[in-house]
Amino acid sequence: MKQRKNMNIGEHILERRLAGLRFVAIFLGLMTTLGLIANIISPLYNDDVYAKLHSLLFLFTTFFFAAVYLYSNKNNYNIFAWSSLAVGFVFYFVLDTLQELDYESFFIITGSDPLPSLYAYFIFLLPNFFLLIATIFLRLSFLIIAGIYYSGAVLENLYEVFSDERVFLSQDLNILGNNPVAINETFLLVSAQTFIFSFLACFAIVYLLSKLTTDVAKTEKANFQLGRYFSPMIREEIEKFDFDLNEKPRDTQMVAVMFTDIIGFTKLSEKLEPAEVLELLSQYQERMVAPIFSNNGTVDKFIGDAVMATFGTPVSRGNDAQNALSCARDMQISMREWEKERTEQGKPVLKHRIGIHYGRCVVGNIGSKDRMEFSVIGDTVNVASRICDACKDNDANILISESVKNQVNEELSTELINNFQIRGREAGMNLHKIDL
Repeated sequence: MKQRKNMNIGEHILERRLAGLRFVAIFLGLMTTLGLIANIISPLYNDDVYAKLHSLLFLFTTFFFAAVYLYSNKNNYNIFAWSSLAVGFVFYFVLDTLQELDYESFFIITGSDPLPSLYAYFIFLLPNFFLLIATIFLRLSFLIIAGIYYSGAVLENLYEVFSDERVFLSQDLNILGNNPVAINETFLLVSAQTFIFSFLACFAIVYLLSKLTTDVAKTEKANFQLGRYFSPMIREEIEKFDFDLNEKPRDTQMVAVMFTDIIGFTKLSEKLEPAEVLELLSQYQERMVAPIFSNNGTVDKFIGDAVMATFGTPVSRGNDAQNALSCARDMQISMREWEKERTEQGKPVLKHRIGIHYGRCVVGNIGSKDRMEFSVIGDTVNVASRICDACKDNDANILISESVKNQVNEELSTELINNFQIRGREAGMNLHKIDL
């Protein structure tokens, strides 16, 4: 099964933003490429100097965004993102300036008066386009900055148009058709409203995408947490049937509970550095978790050098006691392999004890709203822990309760320990010493 990668919220957001940056590079790169080709085929400017400056601007921008697409990554994202936003601003400013200069140049050459009303109809066109591009960054801060910048540009251009004393607004079609300095009031208002609506819509889109990304990251984190404690098959079942692991337990269920701990760990750890102790525990726990998962078990918790596992949580997988016994067998195989490795490395050989009990438990989330964990509680858990401890008094590597022996599907050759007095219990109980 494919291993799930644990990503925090920040990493998810960075991946989303990096994808957005690359789409910005694609859109602007294509736009400038097409603009460059169009200007070569049919110059867009009346003045030859402005046409050449236009081509240079588009050529530079095309190469810049090609570099952004090819070389941007998580490490240099901020550099490329902010520089792309800045280049977009400069691109718009230069393009708007060239258009205005060429427009004025045309009237100077022809000896006629400029008509601000013609320019007014294009004031909102480019800002709307660049607002959409800013949205693709998928960053609220970028969209707000872009909204402020392009709003300022729009207001400046409107001021330049209406600073001409001849210009006036009208809704009369006869006047609009016959007076070149009259500006269609309805068209201008609709254009302004469209610009404002575009910004608000883009803001809503980016905000919702940001929230969605955060929710997805939280879900991914929760799934990763499931992967730490539940075997892949159990995890898939939880996701498939939508078990609510956040719901507090309401009743009890039969569960096989296993405890393991390393023999002589305290004495061994006294001779090791803290980092070496942690490394040793990590290696041991890793070797224990694999058999637990392969036998449909759940890792309940690590307690120092002890491992607590349950079989039959959150739902039964059939014969849970048999799964626990099979897990113990696989653990012993793993320990023997580890013993061989450590012997070859000249390191002390490690052995451990296993205790298994089968009985009724409360299963579910235990704790408060501030701190809650999925766990198993009840007398069965305490007895399983005591059985593991009893291995020391009975010179055993594995001890199981009679309830476990009665549940398994195989004939076991065991040594009966009759009426053993479990610490903390008044009545004795039968244990079975087995050698796997």
